[in-house]
Amino acid sequence: MYSIRDLLKRAQEWPVTRVNIDDITDPAKRGLLDMSPGLRPEDILTPEEVAVRLKVPESWVYEKTRARCRNPMPCLRLGRYIRFDWNAVINWLSAGADQETNAPTTSLPPKRKLVR
Repeated sequence: MYSIRDLLKRAQEWPVTRVNIDDITDPAKRGLLDMSPGLRPEDILTPEEVAVRLKVPESWVYEKTRARCRNPMPCLRLGRYIRFDWNAVINWLSAGADQETNAPTTSLPPKRKLVR
């Protein structure tokens, strides 16, 4: 299991690079930039890129995007494509770290006696 604090630390340490909008060939990223001019191209990531940045398997990223997950990772669904806003992912990790810090420490209930 991955600690939210470790993931947040990895996310904040990731270097920021600038990308020219004309160099983007991925149609999903290109369409997303046209719809939302406030997003920068370097902030829109594929699941593979998110997994690399957080140093987790891709399967973990896909699992965290499912609706059945307790606290799903924010993602942008474009048909069959999934893209991530890196700033939203960092905010999601920060909120998870805050919840982890403020979570009450509860122990498991005692075992019930076996009835025969």
